[in-house]
Amino acid sequence: MPETKRWSSNWSRGVPGLLWRLARVGIRIRLFWVVREGAPSNIERLTTDPRFSFEFVGTDDIPELVRVRPGVDAAKCAERLRGGLRCYVVKDGGRIVSMMWCDLEKFDVETFHRRLGDREAYLFGAYTDPAYRGQNLAPFLRMKCYGALRAMGRDSFFSITEYFNTAARRYKQKLGAVDESLHLHVGIFGWSSRTLTLRRYTADV
Repeated sequence: MPETKRWSSNWSRGVPGLLWRLARVGIRIRLFWVVREGAPSNIERLTTDPRFSFEFVGTDDIPELVRVRPGVDAAKCAERLRGGLRCYVVKDGGRIVSMMWCDLEKFDVETFHRRLGDREAYLFGAYTDPAYRGQNLAPFLRMKCYGALRAMGRDSFFSITEYFNTAARRYKQKLGAVDESLHLHVGIFGWSSRTLTLRRYTADV
């Protein structure tokens, strides 16, 4: 392996561990992209197993949402649904096997905030049951969700991709995602934090 590639590989593996250790002592550093999704892509020509269904779910499905993703709080799910957030899922029969949240009002995460326009949506919280990984459910879920949101009049989709999450970055790129901007967030001991825009790639978001 060339020396430059070896250094890059070691850096990409070592830095997340260092950031985790810094967070343990109260110094939080987060590097992330704001991404625009939904452009046409080759994955739209593919098909998935017909046993899978795709749909928005409601409060009746909260026990399944809690089951599929350990650590998810039922009360938080109920609060999100009451607040107008949408949860889009893949089901295998009645079993939820992949999920994602959609906010139609605001792009609101700890490190980045803005109101959304009437045709925009913020996508977050994607998760697939480990037993179902390797079946392309994450990109299929994304693609089907785009279609469901377009039917509601939403045709501009945004999300955040962590800088070191190469798997998420790859599958979003397969779906035609483009980087809007790169940001750095620094928080110190819970009393001071700031998010800096390091680079803008396309139009302002």
